[in-house]
Amino acid sequence: MLSEIKIKILKGTIEVFNKKGLKLTMDDVADRLKISKKTIYKEYSSKEEMFESLADYVFDNIKKREEEILGMEGVATEEKIRRLLSAMPEGYRNINFQELHSLKDKYPKVYKKIQRRLETGWEPTFKLLEQGKAEGIIRPETDLMMVKIMMEASLERFFEKDVMGGSDKKYNDYLNEVTDIILMGISAR
Repeated sequence: MLSEIKIKILKGTIEVFNKKGLKLTMDDVADRLKISKKTIYKEYSSKEEMFESLADYVFDNIKKREEEILGMEGVATEEKIRRLLSAMPEGYRNINFQELHSLKDKYPKVYKKIQRRLETGWEPTFKLLEQGKAEGIIRPETDLMMVKIMMEASLERFFEKDVMGGSDKKYNDYLNEVTDIILMGISAR
């Protein structure tokens, strides 16, 4: 469990990251939060450690959002699947995920952590997709591992520079579109 100060630092880091990307400094975060840089260094010994903690914090909150979706009463399975595949807590909808491409070179350990988190924790999604198969919402022959691979590949591709360039759409808009394509295909039937 993260302390209040660590959560405050991570939330401030997200805000600064959205403006400056990986070029953010501890000074930038300290200025944004109106705290001393020394306070940040008491919690995080380096920017890399802070980014690692931030990756876990964001993914942990996505998992919490997924649990909320799975526990929703009165929501049809198809809608739960749609929401689960595009799960993103409200506070993260505006994160500039394109800036993450730089992690691969500058902070490979953090990038690998993000990849690991993208590739794991799919069991609840598979269970819901199986339920969708049982209810006739998902074609019975659908290879669920292929759904996972397509989602992962799309998400990783979104992290690359200029993939979403030239558009006023946000990451979440693209995530919703990928989810729609996976669930409905591109056929106009």
